[in-house]
Amino acid sequence: MDERKYELGNESIRKLLVKYSAPAMVAMFVSSMYNLVDTIFVGYGAGTLALAALAVSWPIQMVIVALGMAVGIGAASVVSRSLGAGDQARAERVAGTSFSVIGIIGLSTTVIGLLALRPLLALFGATADVMPHAVDYMSVIFVGNFFLSCSIAANNIARSEGAARVAMTSMIIGAVVNVVLDLMFRFGLGRGIRGAAIATVIANVCTFTFLCWYFQSGRSMLRISRRDLVPVFAELPEITKIGSSTFFSMVAGSVMAIPINGLIIHYGDDIHLAVIGVANRAMMFFFLPIFGLTQGLQPIIGFNFGGWIYYST
Repeated sequence: MDERKYELGNESIRKLLVKYSAPAMVAMFVSSMYNLVDTIFVGYGAGTLALAALAVSWPIQMVIVALGMAVGIGAASVVSRSLGAGDQARAERVAGTSFSVIGIIGLSTTVIGLLALRPLLALFGATADVMPHAVDYMSVIFVGNFFLSCSIAANNIARSEGAARVAMTSMIIGAVVNVVLDLMFRFGLGRGIRGAAIATVIANVCTFTFLCWYFQSGRSMLRISRRDLVPVFAELPEITKIGSSTFFSMVAGSVMAIPINGLIIHYGDDIHLAVIGVANRAMMFFFLPIFGLTQGLQPIIGFNFGGWIYYST
């Protein structure tokens, strides 16, 4: 832990960027590969209507991810700057607050999502034929939303303290578990698209469990106690201000899916909706280098900026 602090504050930027960005790129590649493989399994196991169901579900899932990313990235910035400034107490307080807040958001999103499931899916383009498949999928995804949201936030906070390999490992664990369970549920047990959703939720639980173990194992710079998990609402404005740009940029993409999917259904058919869903997942590969670079750069900038503020005052 002290070695990580020394490394972040003294090692060359080039070396740090390679060390922290490479694991992030690997993690993003594995995650995107899983999404593509998952889509292939759904297509072979459940057919075109199931692929169309994934297409209308994808923008809704991105809103869920955006919430986790907003809290995680906002908290990660504050945590890394606090560690750089030597303010351990604030770093732990902000991390604990972010865990509690994202947990509350995750549970609230589950309730809202399940209550408004069919109208939401219809808004994003689910036709009468696609709706049953989309409901089967998203009803399970929403039930497990707590674990996804918390995992995303915790992953960002782990990366903010320089634990790039831990963040990478957590994503790889989720991807591997998901692919293995995809095979079991869809082909071995014949559960179709619902099996895909169950596999995703179980994978998120595994990721969540691993990250909880990490923060409680003594390997983290942060010592998060029960007291830290009591939300300190005075920390929320800064977390929200930093994370809001990520949230709105991701949500904007989801909102754009409403007219796009509507036009596809108006001028085409369910098979065209399935095609756009596959294309959207495949396009994630093009953004991998940028995502990995920025994720690796964040703890370096945050830690050193915090140190600069501390020593200049």
